[in-house]
Amino acid sequence: MLISKFNAENVLDNILILEKEFNIRIPKQYRQFLIKYNGGLTPDTTFRLSKISSDIEGFYGFECEDKTFCIENIPLEEFIIDKMFPIGINSFGDKIVIDLGNGSVNFLFHDRQKKYIKIAEDFASFVSKCKSKKIGHIRSIDERKNDLISLGNGHKITPEKIAGWQAEIDLYANIRQEKVILED
Repeated sequence: MLISKFNAENVLDNILILEKEFNIRIPKQYRQFLIKYNGGLTPDTTFRLSKISSDIEGFYGFECEDKTFCIENIPLEEFIIDKMFPIGINSFGDKIVIDLGNGSVNFLFHDRQKKYIKIAEDFASFVSKCKSKKIGHIRSIDERKNDLISLGNGHKITPEKIAGWQAEIDLYANIRQEKVILED
């Protein structure tokens, strides 16, 4: 799996504060991942486990620039009451969570009754099953416009669409992907 990690300063301090505040212990494999990567973006990453097939947009981290992926912005109590901890999210808002007792990785649909579906025995197994594509050429706005025009869809080019394209270009232009390597 490839990741564009978040800034990993102060991660251990943040983990210790979080564990003390909620009286929990983060499972070892996931703790090591946080210390090394502090979560991160995982564009073009998918997995298929236990009849669940999904993408994963990213893993949560501490003190992130993108507030969507900040552990501090998640209502942790909702998960900790179930002895779970949210670790990632897909493009639909479904959560990937880790069991604080046995370290198994589970899936939670955002729009269904709260039911955790076990998808991997541990964090390392989950990561090994995630498949990522390397970000390649990022098409420019002009390339995208030309493609739509050539398909007879030039009328679909709107200021909103162009703004969305620009946001995607800005995001992907700054991504530095690296392979996730977990220590034993």
